[in-house]
Amino acid sequence: MALVWVIGSGGLLGGALKTELTQSEDTLFEPITKIIWSNPSSANELIKQAARQFCAQAAKGPWTIYWAAGTGNMHSTEQALAEETHFLETLVSSLLHNSSLNLNVGAFVFASSAGAIYAGAQEEVISEATNPTPINAYGREKLQQESLVNQLNQNGQGASVISCRITTLYGFKSKDGNQQGLIAQIVRKILKNQVVHIYVPLETMRDYISAKNAAKQMIEATATLEKTPGIHMHIIASGISTSIAQILAILKQICKRNLRVITQADEKSAQYQRVMQFKSIVNPNLFPQNQNNLIEGISDLLDAIQKDGAKNGWG
Repeated sequence: MALVWVIGSGGLLGGALKTELTQSEDTLFEPITKIIWSNPSSANELIKQAARQFCAQAAKGPWTIYWAAGTGNMHSTEQALAEETHFLETLVSSLLHNSSLNLNVGAFVFASSAGAIYAGAQEEVISEATNPTPINAYGREKLQQESLVNQLNQNGQGASVISCRITTLYGFKSKDGNQQGLIAQIVRKILKNQVVHIYVPLETMRDYISAKNAAKQMIEATATLEKTPGIHMHIIASGISTSIAQILAILKQICKRNLRVITQADEKSAQYQRVMQFKSIVNPNLFPQNQNNLIEGISDLLDAIQKDGAKNGWG
């Protein structure tokens, strides 16, 4: 059994991680005071406090930290991204300088962005062997953040550090509904009988993975990779690329209605390659490729948003 801390458990991925981990034999850590990310100075102090509490509870025993915090995206400003990195730096420094924590029996799992890091890649299939090719501040910042957490392991000594580069995430989160990604936004528009605006070409293909499946992959990858001390990187993906046109077709079939869609590419679309396909060569059989996973995932998402709409008076 390990002491496990999910940082960012209020978000889409962090919430899924916490849900999956509650079914394990590990003990989940909860800071005494909730971290308020919108207040940078307060957040930094609360991160330090929470880190001291975590280290004391770990008591030199096995531990795992999942970092799933951060609201950055492909269009975030450098200032917003710098604040996110500063929070992470505060945590890493707190762990490195706390004598109560045994780094050698722990694992730090960092949720990163495959789409941002490999945005300029030309390979037909992107794997862990593909060289990073970020084309914007978000991708470059993710690489910097990965380098930051790698400080927890020096020359094979210290915590097992696992950077999970995740493809296009989707899922349901009741709060901040507009920040859940393209699929959730489209579903909400359809249920509200509103026009769906698409700002990239319909043939744009992405590897969509549900937050639940991404969390499962992260946990299973951690269980495997943490056995070997060192710095690891793992791509978290469904292994199947799907176009926006296919997404719309799935939604039309499930909703049984015609969709009101307007397509108009803008300047931001230049940051997105038309086709991105991913496959892990570290753990290639972690999850079987199955297109039905997306259909089932979208159906579950639709059901969750419908229930949320009925609860909040718009469904």
